[in-house]
Amino acid sequence: MTIKKKELTFFDRLVLWFNFAMVIAMLICYLAPITDPRKFWPVAFFGLAYPPLLLANALLIVYWLFRKKAWAFLSLVCILAGWNMLNNNIGFRLPTTKVHSDSTTFRLMNYNVHNFRRDITKEDIPTRREIMQIITHEQPDIIGFEEFLSRKRTWFTMVDSVQKALNTNQYYFQPFLYTTMGMAIFSKYPIVNKGIIWINGPGNLNQCLYIDVKKNNRIFRVYTIHLQSIRFNQDDRKYIDGVKEGKTVMQGSQRIGSKLKQAFLKRSDQVDMIKQHMAACPYPYIIMGDFNDTPSSYAVNQMSKGLKNAFREKGSGLGRTYNGDVPNYQIDYILVSKQFNVLTYGVIRKKLSDHYPVYSDLQLK
Repeated sequence: MTIKKKELTFFDRLVLWFNFAMVIAMLICYLAPITDPRKFWPVAFFGLAYPPLLLANALLIVYWLFRKKAWAFLSLVCILAGWNMLNNNIGFRLPTTKVHSDSTTFRLMNYNVHNFRRDITKEDIPTRREIMQIITHEQPDIIGFEEFLSRKRTWFTMVDSVQKALNTNQYYFQPFLYTTMGMAIFSKYPIVNKGIIWINGPGNLNQCLYIDVKKNNRIFRVYTIHLQSIRFNQDDRKYIDGVKEGKTVMQGSQRIGSKLKQAFLKRSDQVDMIKQHMAACPYPYIIMGDFNDTPSSYAVNQMSKGLKNAFREKGSGLGRTYNGDVPNYQIDYILVSKQFNVLTYGVIRKKLSDHYPVYSDLQLK
């Protein structure tokens, strides 16, 4: 291969300039995990763009290889320079085999169930039934829920349904909206303590719960979190659909950008609050939930500091956990302190909620 400019066609030169732009964008993207959006928020948008930037650079490598030009090394070196970020987004290993719970191991699951409905505006008995079939089949020893809806004295008493499916009376359900919608954690082990970290004001579904459970005379803590949502409304979703069809409106772009920015800033504050609480925890601990942010983000990387990321340890392939209208990224995570061994990790790809359930088999050392 050669790198002589005189051998480049006019189209090659256009591609080369585009290549330079993609490499620069990728290099800025690598700053996103360490750049606090509260100090300089534009970098956070480059972190959000990591998957398409990775794809663009990979296609450019293929183009230059086809043209037999050494410019292929430009994007190749750029991608390899971000090896850590690449591994946070893609698991380069075969899927792990599930482990049966025993005296030292247990199964953890997290599921944003979207109020047990595909369409939030409609009652949806079939979806509720299928979600419960997953929970019954997987039999997690501990499961955390976001957007958990349960009504008393109706067919939608989901607290009772999950208790029955897991054969346990140990749970912590905290509604934040209308006394029926909130977050919940169920455990097959005794819950000896529980609490809330108010990362938002009352009436907001983005909060943090925790329970302390006792297994074989050892206590560990489980946090379930729901970090700041972007809060797209119907107009925003129509705009996103228009972008997919090649239509753009400046006003819509500004509105979407502003909402993303505010969510970046809010999640940074929330991570600080939760990390402070975790620092005072006297037990081994787990933090799982809907982080509403990508593996390339400041919020996820700050939360992960000093912890094991179950996907990074045992995940396979693309780690995407969201299947809603906006890009399908990994935004649900299981993180554990160093006292745990991560044995398995998996994503159950059934489109019942706008999130897939994630699970991990763990061992307390």
